Amino acid sequence: MKIDKRPRYVVVMEAVQNYIMKHHLAVGDKIPAEPEWMEEFHVSRATVRQAMQELENAGIIEKKHGIGTFVAEEKMSIQMEGFFSFSEEARKVSNDVYTKILKFKRTLNAPKKVTELFGTSDVIELERLRYIDNEPTLLELTYIPGNIVKGRLPKEFEFESLYDYLKSLGISHLSGSEKLTPHLPTSHEASKLQIDKQSLLLQFTRILSEEKPIEYTITILKPGKIGIETKIERKL
Repeated sequence: MKIDKRPRYVVVMEAVQNYIMKHHLAVGDKIPAEPEWMEEFHVSRATVRQAMQELENAGIIEKKHGIGTFVAEEKMSIQMEGFFSFSEEARKVSNDVYTKILKFKRTLNAPKKVTELFGTSDVIELERLRYIDNEPTLLELTYIPGNIVKGRLPKEFEFESLYDYLKSLGISHLSGSEKLTPHLPTSHEASKLQIDKQSLLLQFTRILSEEKPIEYTITILKPGKIGIETKIERKL
């Protein structure tokens, strides 16, 4: 008899996925509770919880505190080969999508790397918390040079898209780069995204220019609702 040398939580993960397929479970269907997996595989609660957390991070299941664990809905995908619009992509998987503006102000206290990038300490700061199905999913902090905004800022950020706002300022063509890195949340980020401070997240850092740098954005992505998708090609 061949011994399975894989970590036990990986075995449980595979079993849960097989259970979902075998029983033809649909989005929102409930899966067995942790004690049932503990008994079937003779593992600890910690092992089962690790398996469930990995599956939730992958967007396969969704845990609802005090209710149970369910098959997750289809994840929204970030296309890595071009610009990502949260509003446009989120509405492909849900009609319950909205943004909460946390900050929209002119500041002279932006991070040093931002002021050096823009060549000015006069910076506009925009912080937004994005929701899908009433769940905080993305936290975005954006900086743009203050000198591209003429006159006073409007009292509220009234644009659904940052790029609509930039277009209204006369910006018509942007190009740049985006970097993806693992990230442990700050207390502020954990609080806004309603997660534990030990949760491993993804951070996107985007810099866009039109002759000169126009946008510096840090996006913190909560696992579960959104996946990463890219196109690859290799000539052989």
